[in-house]
Amino acid sequence: MKFRTSFIVFPLSTFLVFASCKTTGDGGSDPIEPTPAGESGPNGTSGPGDAAGFLKTDYEPLQKWLDERFEVKYVAMTPESVFDQQPLKDIFYETVNLPVDAPALNFESPDISRRELLKKISGHWNLKMSLVNSEDGKPTAVRVEGR
Repeated sequence: MKFRTSFIVFPLSTFLVFASCKTTGDGGSDPIEPTPAGESGPNGTSGPGDAAGFLKTDYEPLQKWLDERFEVKYVAMTPESVFDQQPLKDIFYETVNLPVDAPALNFESPDISRRELLKKISGHWNLKMSLVNSEDGKPTAVRVEGR
C-alpha cells in the first residue's frame, strides 16, 4: 500500500466500501471461532465500549469509517494479509516488524466495527496500532508495529 497518497482519496474509498461491503445492524448470531484479544465481552466479542478509545481521532471522516459496522468472516488470516481484506483495506497501513510464523486469525462476526476489528487483530498478534498524522494534524495512516 502506498503511504504517501495519504487520506486524499479517503472520501472515494469510503464510498467504495459502502458499495462493496454488507453493513449490518440486525445483531445476528454470535461469532464462531472467536480469537482471544485481551479484554473482551461475552463470547469473545469486543463491545463498542471496549474499543471506544482505540485509534481515537477527532478527524470525523476517519472516525465514521472506523465506527461503521460490518459482517466479517476471516479464515486463516496472517498479519501480512489481514490489512488487505475488506472492510479494512481502504486506508493506508504503515507496517513495521510484523510477527513471522504467527498463529492464524480465524474470526467471524455478524456485526463489528472496523475499530473493534482492528483492536481484535491488535490483541491477537500483540500489535501496537497508532495513527500517523500529517503536519496539519490530519491522519495519513495507521501504523502497525509488532512488539
